Amino acid sequence: MGNVIQGVDILDYIRAIDKENKKFQAITLQNLEELLEDKETYRLARKIVLDSFNSYTRAVIREIFGDDFEFIGSSKSRKGT
Repeated sequence: MGNVIQGVDILDYIRAIDKENKKFQAITLQNLEELLEDKETYRLARKIVLDSFNSYTRAVIREIFGDDFEFIGSSKSRKGT
């Protein structure tokens, strides 16, 4: 079931997905912070949200580009570009 994507800059797509991921993370965390008054509960909820969003994003990237594709859309990888 191999799909061929020609003429596509893969890094552009990964960066776009990463950017959207961060936008939705920020919105979700802002809403959570407004709802949760207890700082420790918010801290734990924040960790769960960030871990879940990042796991989902990696799963999307793997689904699109394959299991062998390393997630290189993170901010650490973009510093050199």
